[in-house]
Amino acid sequence: MNFEYMLEILPRFFSVIPVTALIIAVSFIAGLLLSVGVTIIRVKKIPVFNRLMDIYLSFTRSAPILLQLFIFYFGIPVLLQAFGIAVTNVEPIVAAIACLVFYNGAFMSEILRPAYLAIDKGQFEAADSLGYTGWQKFSRITMPQLIPIALPGMTNAMIHLIHDSSLIFAIGVVDIMGLANIIGSETYGLYQVEVFLTVAVIYWVISLIFEQLVKLFDKRRRKVLKFEGYTSSEGAG
Repeated sequence: MNFEYMLEILPRFFSVIPVTALIIAVSFIAGLLLSVGVTIIRVKKIPVFNRLMDIYLSFTRSAPILLQLFIFYFGIPVLLQAFGIAVTNVEPIVAAIACLVFYNGAFMSEILRPAYLAIDKGQFEAADSLGYTGWQKFSRITMPQLIPIALPGMTNAMIHLIHDSSLIFAIGVVDIMGLANIIGSETYGLYQVEVFLTVAVIYWVISLIFEQLVKLFDKRRRKVLKFEGYTSSEGAG
Protein backbone atom coordinates (compact mmCIF):
# COMPACT_ATOMS: atom_id res chain seq x y z
CA MET A 1 0.00 0.00 0.00
CA ASN A 2 1.52 3.30 -1.14
CA PHE A 3 0.22 5.95 1.27
CA GLU A 4 2.55 8.57 -0.20
CA TYR A 5 0.81 8.19 -3.55
CA MET A 6 -2.57 8.61 -1.85
CA LEU A 7 -1.43 11.91 -0.32
CA GLU A 8 0.00 12.93 -3.69
CA ILE A 9 -3.25 12.46 -5.61
CA LEU A 10 -5.55 13.80 -2.87
CA PRO A 11 -5.23 17.50 -3.91
CA ARG A 12 -6.37 16.59 -7.44
CA PHE A 13 -9.77 15.62 -6.06
CA PHE A 14 -10.28 19.06 -4.52
CA SER A 15 -11.10 20.44 -7.97
CA VAL A 16 -14.02 18.01 -8.51
CA ILE A 17 -15.43 17.85 -4.97
CA PRO A 18 -17.41 21.12 -5.59
CA VAL A 19 -18.92 19.54 -8.73
CA THR A 20 -20.05 16.50 -6.75
CA ALA A 21 -21.32 18.67 -3.87
CA LEU A 22 -23.30 20.87 -6.28
CA ILE A 23 -24.91 17.88 -7.99
CA ILE A 24 -25.83 16.35 -4.62
CA ALA A 25 -27.23 19.63 -3.22
CA VAL A 26 -29.32 20.48 -6.29
CA SER A 27 -30.57 16.90 -6.61
CA PHE A 28 -31.56 16.76 -2.95
CA ILE A 29 -33.43 20.08 -2.91
CA ALA A 30 -35.23 19.45 -6.21
CA GLY A 31 -35.89 15.83 -5.22
CA LEU A 32 -37.38 16.98 -1.91
CA LEU A 33 -39.73 19.37 -3.71
CA LEU A 34 -40.75 16.56 -6.07
CA SER A 35 -41.31 14.21 -3.13
CA VAL A 36 -43.61 16.75 -1.48
CA GLY A 37 -45.71 16.93 -4.64
CA VAL A 38 -45.85 13.15 -4.94
CA THR A 39 -46.78 12.83 -1.26
CA ILE A 40 -49.62 15.35 -1.58
CA ILE A 41 -51.04 13.52 -4.61
CA ARG A 42 -50.89 10.16 -2.85
CA VAL A 43 -52.28 11.41 0.47
CA LYS A 44 -55.13 13.29 -1.22
CA LYS A 45 -55.63 10.33 -3.61
CA ILE A 46 -56.10 12.66 -6.57
CA PRO A 47 -57.73 10.66 -9.41
CA VAL A 48 -55.52 9.69 -12.38
CA PHE A 49 -52.46 11.40 -10.87
CA ASN A 50 -52.47 9.00 -7.93
CA ARG A 51 -52.32 6.06 -10.35
CA LEU A 52 -49.51 7.73 -12.28
CA MET A 53 -47.57 8.15 -9.03
CA ASP A 54 -47.99 4.44 -8.29
CA ILE A 55 -46.47 3.63 -11.70
CA TYR A 56 -43.67 6.17 -11.12
CA LEU A 57 -42.78 4.70 -7.72
CA SER A 58 -42.95 1.15 -9.02
CA PHE A 59 -40.59 1.98 -11.89
CA THR A 60 -38.00 3.75 -9.72
CA ARG A 61 -37.99 0.86 -7.24
CA SER A 62 -37.64 -1.77 -9.97
CA ALA A 63 -35.10 -0.27 -12.41
CA PRO A 64 -31.48 0.01 -11.19
CA ILE A 65 -30.26 3.59 -10.79
CA LEU A 66 -27.46 2.99 -13.32
CA LEU A 67 -30.01 1.91 -15.94
CA GLN A 68 -32.09 5.00 -15.19
CA LEU A 69 -28.99 7.16 -15.74
CA PHE A 70 -28.54 5.66 -19.20
CA ILE A 71 -32.23 6.17 -19.98
CA PHE A 72 -32.05 9.85 -19.02
CA TYR A 73 -28.76 10.47 -20.84
CA PHE A 74 -29.61 8.69 -24.08
CA GLY A 75 -33.40 8.94 -23.87
CA ILE A 76 -33.95 12.68 -23.26
CA PRO A 77 -32.81 13.68 -26.80
CA VAL A 78 -35.13 11.04 -28.29
CA LEU A 79 -38.03 12.24 -26.13
CA LEU A 80 -37.44 15.89 -27.03
CA GLN A 81 -37.23 15.04 -30.73
CA ALA A 82 -40.64 13.35 -30.42
CA PHE A 83 -42.01 16.77 -29.42
CA GLY A 84 -40.28 18.45 -32.36
CA ILE A 85 -37.29 19.77 -30.37
CA ALA A 86 -34.07 18.98 -32.21
CA VAL A 87 -31.45 17.97 -29.65
CA THR A 88 -28.48 15.84 -30.62
CA ASN A 89 -27.19 15.31 -27.09
CA VAL A 90 -27.71 16.32 -23.47
CA GLU A 91 -25.01 17.58 -21.12
CA PRO A 92 -24.04 14.66 -18.84
CA ILE A 93 -24.36 16.78 -15.68
CA VAL A 94 -27.93 17.82 -16.68
CA ALA A 95 -28.94 14.21 -17.30
CA ALA A 96 -27.30 13.16 -14.03
CA ILE A 97 -29.17 15.75 -11.94
CA ALA A 98 -32.47 15.01 -13.71
CA CYS A 99 -32.07 11.29 -13.01
CA LEU A 100 -31.07 11.75 -9.36
CA VAL A 101 -34.04 14.07 -8.80
CA PHE A 102 -36.37 11.58 -10.48
CA TYR A 103 -35.03 8.62 -8.51
CA ASN A 104 -34.61 10.21 -5.09
CA GLY A 105 -37.85 12.17 -5.32
CA ALA A 106 -39.65 8.83 -5.32
CA PHE A 107 -37.43 7.49 -2.54
CA MET A 108 -38.06 10.50 -0.28
CA SER A 109 -41.80 10.50 -0.92
CA GLU A 110 -41.89 7.02 0.64
CA ILE A 111 -40.44 8.64 3.76
CA LEU A 112 -42.69 11.70 3.87
CA ARG A 113 -45.98 9.88 3.27
CA PRO A 114 -45.85 7.50 6.27
CA ALA A 115 -44.46 10.34 8.40
CA TYR A 116 -47.49 12.48 7.52
CA LEU A 117 -49.92 9.60 8.06
CA ALA A 118 -48.41 9.06 11.53
CA ILE A 119 -49.74 12.44 12.68
CA ASP A 120 -52.99 12.15 14.63
CA LYS A 121 -55.71 13.44 12.32
CA GLY A 122 -57.79 14.51 15.29
CA GLN A 123 -55.46 17.48 15.60
CA PHE A 124 -56.46 18.70 12.14
CA GLU A 125 -60.13 18.40 13.06
CA ALA A 126 -59.51 20.42 16.21
CA ALA A 127 -57.61 23.02 14.17
CA ASP A 128 -60.53 23.28 11.74
CA SER A 129 -62.93 23.86 14.62
CA LEU A 130 -60.66 26.68 15.86
CA GLY A 131 -60.66 28.28 12.43
CA TYR A 132 -56.99 27.63 11.56
CA THR A 133 -55.94 28.49 8.04
CA GLY A 134 -54.13 25.98 5.83
CA TRP A 135 -50.79 27.65 6.55
CA GLN A 136 -51.42 27.69 10.31
CA LYS A 137 -52.19 23.97 10.27
CA PHE A 138 -49.06 23.33 8.23
CA SER A 139 -46.72 25.47 10.36
CA ARG A 140 -48.15 24.68 13.80
CA ILE A 141 -49.26 21.06 13.46
CA THR A 142 -47.81 19.32 10.42
CA MET A 143 -44.21 20.56 10.29
CA PRO A 144 -43.35 20.35 14.03
CA GLN A 145 -44.42 16.70 14.07
CA LEU A 146 -43.40 15.72 10.54
CA ILE A 147 -39.74 16.78 10.85
CA PRO A 148 -38.73 14.57 13.82
CA ILE A 149 -40.54 11.58 12.31
CA ALA A 150 -39.05 12.00 8.83
CA LEU A 151 -35.58 13.28 9.78
CA PRO A 152 -33.86 9.87 10.28
CA GLY A 153 -35.27 8.62 6.98
CA MET A 154 -34.34 11.82 5.15
CA THR A 155 -30.80 11.54 6.54
CA ASN A 156 -30.57 8.02 5.11
CA ALA A 157 -32.01 9.33 1.83
CA MET A 158 -29.23 11.90 1.61
CA ILE A 159 -26.59 9.26 2.31
CA HIS A 160 -28.12 7.09 -0.43
CA LEU A 161 -28.04 10.10 -2.75
CA ILE A 162 -24.33 10.57 -2.03
CA HIS A 163 -23.79 6.90 -2.88
CA ASP A 164 -25.93 7.13 -6.03
CA SER A 165 -23.93 10.15 -7.23
CA SER A 166 -20.84 7.96 -7.43
CA LEU A 167 -22.37 6.28 -10.51
CA ILE A 168 -22.77 9.38 -12.68
CA PHE A 169 -19.23 9.00 -14.04
CA ALA A 170 -20.74 6.22 -16.19
CA ILE A 171 -22.34 8.87 -18.45
CA GLY A 172 -19.24 11.05 -18.64
CA VAL A 173 -19.49 13.37 -15.63
CA VAL A 174 -16.01 14.11 -14.29
CA ASP A 175 -16.83 14.04 -10.60
CA ILE A 176 -14.94 12.27 -7.81
CA MET A 177 -15.39 8.80 -9.30
CA GLY A 178 -14.83 10.10 -12.82
CA LEU A 179 -11.49 11.59 -11.81
CA ALA A 180 -10.63 8.40 -9.94
CA ASN A 181 -11.00 6.41 -13.15
CA ILE A 182 -8.86 8.94 -15.03
CA ILE A 183 -6.11 8.78 -12.40
CA GLY A 184 -6.29 5.00 -12.33
CA SER A 185 -5.84 4.78 -16.09
CA GLU A 186 -2.78 7.05 -15.94
CA THR A 187 -0.87 4.37 -14.04
CA TYR A 188 -2.46 1.50 -16.01
CA GLY A 189 -4.15 0.25 -12.84
CA LEU A 190 -0.90 -0.03 -10.88
CA TYR A 191 -2.22 2.02 -7.94
CA GLN A 192 -5.89 1.17 -8.39
CA VAL A 193 -6.36 0.17 -4.74
CA GLU A 194 -4.78 3.41 -3.50
CA VAL A 195 -6.94 5.51 -5.81
CA PHE A 196 -10.23 3.94 -4.79
CA LEU A 197 -9.28 3.88 -1.11
CA THR A 198 -8.66 7.64 -1.36
CA VAL A 199 -12.07 8.06 -2.97
CA ALA A 200 -13.68 5.97 -0.22
CA VAL A 201 -12.18 8.25 2.43
CA ILE A 202 -13.46 11.34 0.58
CA TYR A 203 -17.02 9.98 0.40
CA TRP A 204 -16.77 8.99 4.05
CA VAL A 205 -15.79 12.53 5.04
CA ILE A 206 -18.61 14.02 2.94
CA SER A 207 -21.12 11.71 4.64
CA LEU A 208 -19.75 12.55 8.10
CA ILE A 209 -20.01 16.29 7.40
CA PHE A 210 -23.63 15.90 6.33
CA GLU A 211 -24.48 13.78 9.39
CA GLN A 212 -22.98 16.45 11.65
CA LEU A 213 -25.02 19.16 9.87
CA VAL A 214 -28.19 17.13 10.44
CA LYS A 215 -27.35 16.73 14.14
CA LEU A 216 -26.70 20.47 14.39
CA PHE A 217 -30.01 21.21 12.68
CA ASP A 218 -31.90 18.83 14.98
CA LYS A 219 -30.22 20.30 18.06
CA ARG A 220 -31.12 23.82 16.91
CA ARG A 221 -34.69 22.72 16.18
CA ARG A 222 -35.08 21.27 19.66
CA LYS A 223 -33.78 24.47 21.23
CA VAL A 224 -36.24 26.58 19.24
CA LEU A 225 -39.16 24.33 20.20
CA LYS A 226 -38.07 24.39 23.84
CA PHE A 227 -37.81 28.18 23.79
CA GLU A 228 -41.21 28.56 22.12
CA GLY A 229 -42.75 26.19 24.67
CA TYR A 230 -41.17 28.18 27.50
CA THR A 231 -42.40 31.54 26.18
CA SER A 232 -45.88 30.14 25.58
CA SER A 233 -46.14 28.81 29.14
CA GLU A 234 -44.72 32.07 30.46
CA GLY A 235 -47.36 34.03 28.54
CA ALA A 236 -50.09 31.75 29.82
CA GLY A 237 -48.91 32.30 33.35
